[in-house]
Amino acid sequence: MATAYVMIACDYGQEEQVLDELRSIDRVKEAHGTEGHYDIVAEIESKTIDGINQTVSDKIRRITGVRSTLILLAQC
Repeated sequence: MATAYVMIACDYGQEEQVLDELRSIDRVKEAHGTEGHYDIVAEIESKTIDGINQTVSDKIRRITGVRSTLILLAQC
């Protein structure tokens, strides 16, 4: 099982709406608001790294209010 943490920067005031949509995506196991450069961190699990990339590209980056993402692949 592949795991990644996705750091998400949102447009101002869109954090709660983005969190709600993230939590409805099957591969998203957890999503939390953060302080700092990124507004949200989401944990994603998939059988493959391609599945993680597909989830980020096809679902997360298309959520209205998402400005940018950074994928951190877990190695251990």
